[in-house]
Amino acid sequence: MSDKRPKQKVVISDVAKAAKCSTATVSRVLSNSDYPVSDSLRERILTVANELGYIPNPYGRILRTDVNPSIGIIIPSFQNPFFSQIVMGIEHIASKRSYTSMVFASQRDPLLERKYIKDLIQKRISCLMLCSVDDNSDAVEQYIATGGLACVFESDFPSLNNVLNATSDMFKAATIATEYLISQGHKRIAFLTPPLSRSSRRQRVDGCKFAMSMHGLTFEQEDIITVPYEDDIDDGLYEYNIGVILAKKTLARPKKYTAVIALNDLIACGVIAGLKQEKIRVPEDISVIGFDDIPNALMISPQLTTIRLSGTLMGQRATQVIINSFESQESINNITLSVMPELVIRESVKNIKEDKGN
Repeated sequence: MSDKRPKQKVVISDVAKAAKCSTATVSRVLSNSDYPVSDSLRERILTVANELGYIPNPYGRILRTDVNPSIGIIIPSFQNPFFSQIVMGIEHIASKRSYTSMVFASQRDPLLERKYIKDLIQKRISCLMLCSVDDNSDAVEQYIATGGLACVFESDFPSLNNVLNATSDMFKAATIATEYLISQGHKRIAFLTPPLSRSSRRQRVDGCKFAMSMHGLTFEQEDIITVPYEDDIDDGLYEYNIGVILAKKTLARPKKYTAVIALNDLIACGVIAGLKQEKIRVPEDISVIGFDDIPNALMISPQLTTIRLSGTLMGQRATQVIINSFESQESINNITLSVMPELVIRESVKNIKEDKGN
């Protein structure tokens, strides 16, 4: 009886193993790269590839045969330093691996993001690193269909199997932040955020609700304080400015909060400034905690307690995986990278356990 099971596809790593050389060297030989490889090694690789029945991916070669491999980076904004941390992590590894990179800001506009992805396809850019503001994955899937490799750090569309998903556990991060505030005696906590139009924001709210419920504390819809708009502005920092506004909205609420959780550090910096404008002291009168651990968190007074999301480290790890996959010509299938959120205690949260009435 014949064995009708399909034969497993031969990939570049199989050729490299049989030829006793690196996957990068095999990739260069099979793609006819100008990179110097000895005649004897080149002949051995070609012989092994033929014997194993290696068949190159014709779509993958569209972008992967560029002489000068490049990485296209698309972030929502240049204004928030957290995205700059991701870019720095990407560029650190890219430069070490002799890859060039180019950075674009979508200005929180899905249509502009799609245009940039189309431009990367036309420019034959090999790898895409994306912090998406789009709720539609068509542009990314088109990029992949032309042979590009993609990493998505954040998006509102479902995770794709053929991209590298580099994510932070936002639910866990918010749970850690809320648990810390509760441990310091805080029971009346507000969550300050732009519109809850993105899943990562809703995940943080859910993490806050979960932590509160685990301690028998109430967290109502009124405890989520938002602004009704979202847009980068030319004459200032959007997130910092809405932080100032959110601080004043918080003070106007009938419920008197002892602590607030800001969606990110840039908003938290604006919240502290807004509270100071109203003669409210941080942390003596109200405590503030953020997310990201951007450099600004150390530059303000009081220094900001926050949840470190390690954008630089995430960018570095993701870039290593993308470049390795590009050089080996192996596809990315359902790979997820994550970095554990970490509490960074500084000065903006007060322990009020001994205060009466809390």
